[in-house]
Amino acid sequence: MLSAWSRRSGPASLWQARTPAALQIRCQALSSMSASEIRKRFTDYFARNGHARVASANIVPKSDPSLLFTNAGMVPFKQYFMDPRTAPYKLATTVQKCVRAGGKHNDLDQVGYTPRHHTFFEMLGNFSFGAYDKRATIRMAWKFVREELQMPEDMLRVTVLESDHESYDIWKNDIKLDPSRIVRCGPEDNFWSMGSEGPCGPCSEIFWDTKDPRYAVTDDERWLEFWNLVFMQFHRSADGQLTPLAQPCIDTGMGLERVASILQGKTNNFDTDEFQTIIQGVDRLRRVDAALPLDQQAALAHKRIVADHMRASAFLVSEGVHPSNTGRGYVLRRIIRRAVRAGRLLGIDGPVLPALYPSLEAAMGTVYPELAERREYIVGVLRSEEGAFAKTLNKGMALLEGIFASTDHAGTKVVSGGDAFALYDTHGFPVDLTQIIARDNGWTVDVEEFGRIQLQSRKRNQTSWKTESKRQSVAGEIDVKVAEWQAAGVRSRFCGYELDPAQKSAHIPSEIVAFSTLSNGDGLLVIDPCPFYAHGGGQEPDSGSVTVSGHCDTGDAHMFTLKSAVALPNGQATALHLKAVGDKHHMLTTGQLITAAVDMQRRHGSAVHHTATHLLHAALRSVVGDAVKQAGSLVRPDSLRFDFTSSALTDSQLREVERQVNRAALANADIVVSEMPLDEAKRRGAVALFTEKYSPERVRVVEIPNVSMELCSGTHLRSTRTIFPFQIVSEGSIGSGTRRIDAVAGVAASAWLQQQLACARAAARVLDVAKLDQLSEKAQRLSDQNRALRDEAARWLRVAAANAEAVATHATALGAAAVPT
Repeated sequence: MLSAWSRRSGPASLWQARTPAALQIRCQALSSMSASEIRKRFTDYFARNGHARVASANIVPKSDPSLLFTNAGMVPFKQYFMDPRTAPYKLATTVQKCVRAGGKHNDLDQVGYTPRHHTFFEMLGNFSFGAYDKRATIRMAWKFVREELQMPEDMLRVTVLESDHESYDIWKNDIKLDPSRIVRCGPEDNFWSMGSEGPCGPCSEIFWDTKDPRYAVTDDERWLEFWNLVFMQFHRSADGQLTPLAQPCIDTGMGLERVASILQGKTNNFDTDEFQTIIQGVDRLRRVDAALPLDQQAALAHKRIVADHMRASAFLVSEGVHPSNTGRGYVLRRIIRRAVRAGRLLGIDGPVLPALYPSLEAAMGTVYPELAERREYIVGVLRSEEGAFAKTLNKGMALLEGIFASTDHAGTKVVSGGDAFALYDTHGFPVDLTQIIARDNGWTVDVEEFGRIQLQSRKRNQTSWKTESKRQSVAGEIDVKVAEWQAAGVRSRFCGYELDPAQKSAHIPSEIVAFSTLSNGDGLLVIDPCPFYAHGGGQEPDSGSVTVSGHCDTGDAHMFTLKSAVALPNGQATALHLKAVGDKHHMLTTGQLITAAVDMQRRHGSAVHHTATHLLHAALRSVVGDAVKQAGSLVRPDSLRFDFTSSALTDSQLREVERQVNRAALANADIVVSEMPLDEAKRRGAVALFTEKYSPERVRVVEIPNVSMELCSGTHLRSTRTIFPFQIVSEGSIGSGTRRIDAVAGVAASAWLQQQLACARAAARVLDVAKLDQLSEKAQRLSDQNRALRDEAARWLRVAAANAEAVATHATALGAAAVPT
C-alpha cells in the first residue's frame, strides 16, 4: 500500500549519510531552474490566471495565537477559509516564509541528517476563497507542472482520497492520466483539516519518481511528494460530523526547496543553489583544528545544520524575535546555539553566524531586501547571542567532560537527569544540546529523570503557577471566542479616532452585537460603533465603562467596568473584556443599546506619549543617523518606552535628542492623519516598523510636518504643544545592537521633574548645601574624601600585615620572659 510517500523523509531517512555512493540516486536536472526563477514563475503563472499576488505574511503569526510560528502557506488565510465573505480577494498566490521548530511542528532535531527537513522553508501556494473548484485546481496545477516546469508525465504520480471519486475522475478523464498513476489512499494520508473542528476536506498530492534503485516502483520511499492540493469542502463539528460548505475553498502548498531539488537534479535539498551559496560560505570561514574528529558525512551534516539555522535565525531576528528563555525567543536561542555548536565542531574560529551573514545575503537578499535593510540589527543580535553562548558552552562542556571521565557513570554511559537539570537550570545549557553532545560521545541522557526533576522544580512555585495558569486559561477563552466571532463575520466600526484627546469626557451611544461570559465571571462583548482603542502598535488599551441605562426587557440599569480591549485579528472589530459581569450578564444581550464612556484622561496621556514617541524616533534619526530602526515600543498614559537599533549614545547626544523633541513640541504643529496605499506612503517617505506587516491597499499615516511621518494605527494629539516638557529618564542596552529609552512627556514629565527636584532638595539638606547648583560639587568633594580615607585605611592594613610576624615573635618572647622559673 502506498500509504504516505511524503511522510517517509523523517529521522529514519539518514540514507544519504549511510548509503554507499553506488546506491545514491542519479538525477538529471530538468532545466537547472534556480530557486529565484521558480518563485517568479509560480507567482507569474497564477497572476496570469487571475490571482492576487500577496506578500509573505510574518513568520510570527499576528492572527493565530495558537501557533508559535507560521508553519504552512495557508496560515495567514485561516480566517478567509472560515468565512470566505471576509476575504479581500477571491484568488491569491504567495511565497510564504515558514518555520517549523518548537511546539507540535518541530523539525529541529532532524535538520542536517535528512535530505528534506528544515527549520525555515518556503511554501508556494495558490488559494481560492469560493471562486473555483477541484477541476480548475487540478487543471491549473497540472498545466504548471507539465508546461511551466516541464516535468515529464512518466516521472509523475498522484494520490486521491479513496472515497473522492470526483478527483479520481478528473485526473483520469479530464487530465487523461493513466489510471496506474492515480493511487487511492485512506483519510490518514489524503484528508486534511485545520484542527478537530472547522473547514476540512480531501486532498490530492503530486509525486515525483526519484528513480532510487533501492526501491521498487510501488515502494513509498521511491516517491517524493512536492505539491498538495487541498479541497476544503466540509465543516467538521465537535462531534465529528461533516457538513458541506456553502463556499468550498482551495488551499495548495508546494515546497520550494523540494521543487528546486527536482528541477536541479539533486537528491538532497541542501545541494540546491541557494543552500549551496550558504554552505560554500561555511567552507570559507576560518578554521582551526576541529573540536572532535569528524568523518566526511558528519562534517557535511554539521555544515547543513549551520546553513539551515543561518536562514531561520536571520529571518526570525528580522521580524523582531529576540533570544530569550521562553516562547519564540527560546526556540530562536536553541537554533542559534545549535548552529554555533555545529560550527565549533567544524573547527570554525570566531563568530559563526555573523561571519556567514554575507553568504545568506548573497543567496536570498534579492528576494528578501529586509536582509540588507536590517543587516546591522540582525548581525548585532546574532553576535550578542553567540558571545553569551560561548561562555555557556565552555562551562557546560567542561562539566560534561568531567561526567564522561567519571568512573561513576562509566558502565552505563548515561548522564543522569540530575546532572542534565543542573546544566540546564544553573548554567543555561539546553537539555537537547546535552543530548546531542552526549550522543556524539556515545552516551545517552536520562530524560525521564530530567523531566521529573523539572516538574518538581515547577511545583515549588505552585501558588504563582496556579495564578498564572488561571490567567492563561481566561486569555485562552478570549482567544477562542475572538476567533469564533471573526469566523462568524462579527464587525463594528471604530470611532475612537473621532474623539479629541483633549476633551474632558466621551459618552458614545452604541449597540451590543456579540456577547459571551467567561469562566471567571467576566464578560466579553463587541459593540457598534466602538470608541475604545484596543492594545496595538505598542499602545496600551483604553479604559472606561459600558452602561446599560435601561434593559430592553427588565428596565434594569448597571455600569460595567472595562478591563481590557482586544482587536479581532482581521481588524474588523474590537472585543471588550468587562470586569465581574456576574449575575448581571442577562443585561448584555445582542441588540441592547448601551453608552460607552472612554476614560479621556488616560486617552490623553496615551496620545501625548504616542505622539512623543514619533518625535523621539525622528530626533534619534536626526542625531544618530538613519541607521536607527525602531525595534519595539510601549506607550502608557504616564510614560513611554522606545527600543531601537544603535550603539550606546553619549550624554551630549541624549541631551540633543531631548532638545529636538522639546523644540518640536513647542512649535505646536498640527498633526496630520491620512490614509493611502502602502506604496504611496513609502514614496512620501513614511517610516514603517519592520516587525509589522501592513495592508498594501490602505495604511494610516501620521505626519508631524517637517519632523516625522510614520505608519501608525495609534491614537494621537491634534497638535504637539502638550508634549512639552519631554524628559529622558534612562537609556541603556537590552542586547547587542539594541538600546532602550524610557521617557516621560507633558503632565507626567512635569510630575517626574518635581519629584526629582524634591529628591535633590532632600539631598541638599542632608549634605548641608545652600544652593542646588552646589550639590554636585559637594557630593564630589565628599566622594574624594571618602576615597582618600579608604586608601589610607588600606595602607595601614598593609603595614600591619607586613609587620604581623615581627609583632607575633616579639609577643612570644615577652610571654616567655614573663613565665616564673
